[in-house]
Amino acid sequence: MGETKLRAAGNRYLAVWLVCLGCGVADGAPQNVDESTAALTGDGTIPRVPNPPLQADLNNLPGDLRAIAVPEPPNLADFVKDRAAAIRLGKALFWDMQMGSDGVQACASCHFRAGADPRSKNQVSPGLKHIPAKDITFTTGGANYQLESSDFPLTRLAVAGTRGALDPATDSDDAVSSQGVFNNEFVRTRPGRTRDVTISTPDDDGFRVDGRNVRRVEPRNTPSMINAVFNHRQFWDGRAEAVFNGVNHLGTRDPNARVYQADSAGQLSQVQVALTNASLASQAVAPLISDLEMSATGRTNAEIGRKLGMVLERRRYVRWVLPLRPLGKQRVSPTDSVLGDLSRWPRAGLDKLSYEQMIAEAFQDTWWKSNKLVRVYPNGTTAIVDGYDRDTNTTEYSLMQYNFALFFGLAVQMYEATLVSDDTPWDRFRRENPTATDPDLNPWTNTNPNHISRLALFGAMLFNDRTRGPTNIRCSNCHEQAEMTDASVRRIAAATNGPVRNRDGNIIDKGFNNIGVRPTDDDLGVGATDAFGPLSHARRLFPGAAPATFDGAAVTLGFGLEGAFKIPSLRNVALTAPYFHNGDASTLRQVVELYSRGGNVFPVQTLDGTRIEPLGVPTLTSDEIDAIVAFLESLTDERVRIAAAPFDHPEIFVPNGHPGDQFETRGGRKEARDIFVHIPAVGAAGGAPLPGFLEGVFGPAGNEPCGPFNGYDDDHDDSDSDD
Repeated sequence: MGETKLRAAGNRYLAVWLVCLGCGVADGAPQNVDESTAALTGDGTIPRVPNPPLQADLNNLPGDLRAIAVPEPPNLADFVKDRAAAIRLGKALFWDMQMGSDGVQACASCHFRAGADPRSKNQVSPGLKHIPAKDITFTTGGANYQLESSDFPLTRLAVAGTRGALDPATDSDDAVSSQGVFNNEFVRTRPGRTRDVTISTPDDDGFRVDGRNVRRVEPRNTPSMINAVFNHRQFWDGRAEAVFNGVNHLGTRDPNARVYQADSAGQLSQVQVALTNASLASQAVAPLISDLEMSATGRTNAEIGRKLGMVLERRRYVRWVLPLRPLGKQRVSPTDSVLGDLSRWPRAGLDKLSYEQMIAEAFQDTWWKSNKLVRVYPNGTTAIVDGYDRDTNTTEYSLMQYNFALFFGLAVQMYEATLVSDDTPWDRFRRENPTATDPDLNPWTNTNPNHISRLALFGAMLFNDRTRGPTNIRCSNCHEQAEMTDASVRRIAAATNGPVRNRDGNIIDKGFNNIGVRPTDDDLGVGATDAFGPLSHARRLFPGAAPATFDGAAVTLGFGLEGAFKIPSLRNVALTAPYFHNGDASTLRQVVELYSRGGNVFPVQTLDGTRIEPLGVPTLTSDEIDAIVAFLESLTDERVRIAAAPFDHPEIFVPNGHPGDQFETRGGRKEARDIFVHIPAVGAAGGAPLPGFLEGVFGPAGNEPCGPFNGYDDDHDDSDSDD
């Protein structure tokens, strides 16, 4: 197995088994590929495709992603002084398991294969987004359930293959997503230690088995962060705003978001910051304090900064506490494309003593350099002070610690901005055939296209059928151009009304659609509200009734926002099962079949009965489905599949459910034990591809432990344990 000690476990009841990744690892073939796509059918032609294809369609055929500029905040230099240092910092922060309250959960814990999550045990969440009250009853297995291929699609129709009513006996409103932390209340960080002091509390959302908490699971499927830099907003509901305020995901919606800035003398003042084209930064800071993802309830981003850095710690006496070494529990390949020159291989961690050092190298001094401290009072107000007090109700932070969200968000954005998969077979084909009038775009006459199959080229023409009509396919009307999403920065910047549009009589947020995957009351998506008001830009633009006309056309149906979700890019989609916001489908064929029948739910409506214009019903033949799937497979960048640069990464240990099943498990009095999968460090050249969803170690036969776990991390002690 090559690894017998989990260096990043942070709780003596967390880790007992280490799964051998080599058990059942798939070979080099693309994952989730239906065998029927392997060869052309009949004479190799698809009659539905016009000969020649319509020129109006070819003008909008998805192009080469390499031709699209990567969005970036125009004022980035006001914050970042060394781009390379910031990217190094961002990659380390993204993959570091020390970021989680438990010393286990990193950002990468849910994004370690093609930017997404292939795990299938303890990956089911009940209807936590259900309206008017959340549903905590599982209908697909239960907490700690091992998913099977027979569970998919989750949505079951009353009449098979026909949209409309759902089968109440077999339908499921659960979501397949990603496991995060156990349910815990935050007490304090332990500077210089990998896990926080927390109190385990019974989980009221259903994540309990056999009287023990299991890891909580997010209510929506994990999207890939590869190519996410092109998105105008992040998360399925768009709540991570395009403007980063340096504090949280809310952008300009939070008028009280402030950071501190030092002048040349080190004196501090509160300021508002705004970085456009920075939704990745907005997104990055949210999971850090989410009690479903990485954090015990009540932790703040400043506390994470305090945990990582060198601080004056006051308990019974005053002492200096050494900082946590970046990636201190994980090994980094000496050939890592970003971190290789900092690797301590075969020892864990980077050749940097602290994240403070990395932040100081990356960011302008004004955001971190000061001898003053920021004192935070119980009500959230702050004061600038010269030293620590002895009041246990207040906490003092250095400027660097207080501004940690600013550094984390921007550094992670800069790292993720390098993760652009622009060398797929389709990109190579379009680089050789860039013009819309190129005769080689016609699959009827180009019988042996370079880089892709003829079937995939026919599939591209089906995908790009843009004519409005009840039986037209029209995929590329939403999955637009090279980014393959209408939710991109470039598409929204080019739109007359920016992020708001009129779609067939419905006022919607551009790039967000309700296509009838699930009933609207399962999850309102971008149509929801939070403490700061509506998530939707359309509702903010029109806070009352919908206008009579907008975007050059009549508004005949009203708002079509509820149940709408962000249109994802389809690049590397063959590697990122399961699909849709709820993980409804496990294969690309199931996805295309849903579009063939025009969705699952019909009619599609908002909660008040407003009709939302549905998908058409193209009723695709089996050959046509094969062709579209072949095209989607041509969007896989080989570098992503084998984790070659820039997609290489440090090692990480990811939780993969718990011993037992949905009925019984083992562990301490309060929390189930974990099964961990060791994901080895990969250098710039890449390595053996990881198995995909429901495959190998991430499948029904793959989560049995290969051997016992017999050690703990080197900072383990029981002094702060509640169990």
